[in-house]
Amino acid sequence: MINFLLPSWVSNILHQPLLANKYTDADFAALKQKLSKFTIPNPLVSIVIPAWNEEEGILHTLLSLADTETAYPTELIVVDNNSTDGTAKLLQRLGICTLFESRQGIGHARTLGLQKAKGKYILTADSDTLYPSGWVTAMTKALIEGTAEQVHCVHGSYSFLPGANTPRWLYAFYEMLSAVVKRKTEKTQPYLNVLGFNCGLVRQNGIDVNGYDIPVQRTFRGNAGETDGPAIEDGMMAMRLQEAGGKIKAVASAGARVWTSDRRLQIDGGFYRALLLRLKKHLYKHK
Repeated sequence: MINFLLPSWVSNILHQPLLANKYTDADFAALKQKLSKFTIPNPLVSIVIPAWNEEEGILHTLLSLADTETAYPTELIVVDNNSTDGTAKLLQRLGICTLFESRQGIGHARTLGLQKAKGKYILTADSDTLYPSGWVTAMTKALIEGTAEQVHCVHGSYSFLPGANTPRWLYAFYEMLSAVVKRKTEKTQPYLNVLGFNCGLVRQNGIDVNGYDIPVQRTFRGNAGETDGPAIEDGMMAMRLQEAGGKIKAVASAGARVWTSDRRLQIDGGFYRALLLRLKKHLYKHK
């Protein structure tokens, strides 16, 4: 279901400060305590988040994950990819397991997380996205239930957070149009619908296909006009899993719908230019 308004849990997080210096020591202690549930020795699930200079954004993501409700033992890993701001200090203050990847690129960061994670299942997330409390359960359950039919990768849906110049209702219409395209590609090229901020995979399968190893690594902010699906690390991982005999499954439950920033669309020139770019890609991709 596509929301024309923000759910209350999303609004509550957006009303919280983004900057660490706006929080008290008591606030940090409370958040650290809630996040401590992700510090366990034998997780079944590993959430992996790559981060580059996210001091002013990742707190909202962590606030959302702190409200996770799941019976699956889960660990949280953030891969710091050469941040030059206070990202590392912030993560340390919150007691979050942090890895450092010196090679620049999201694929390199995700690869390190994949290699070092302890869980059987990997859930990939991003530091500008909000996750509902049932996200871990919805995504992991789909992977577990898909074992018999060789489901190696799952992906959820997403909605855009309203931007400074774009109201939520306008993004809702965009998502309705996008859903039509995704239903078509899900039948023949499901890997095109797999996005790194809301994806799950069987860890060993991902390692076996070396899925994030691509010739040109995508940067965290990216370049305007980049809309090719399998050219980026998340789509490439999914495509390689499919080529190796695995299936890709879309998770339709509300728990698998995340809320992400419109940063990617703003890089492409704002809502209308980004929409035109994507329409052209869809209409002329076979010509």
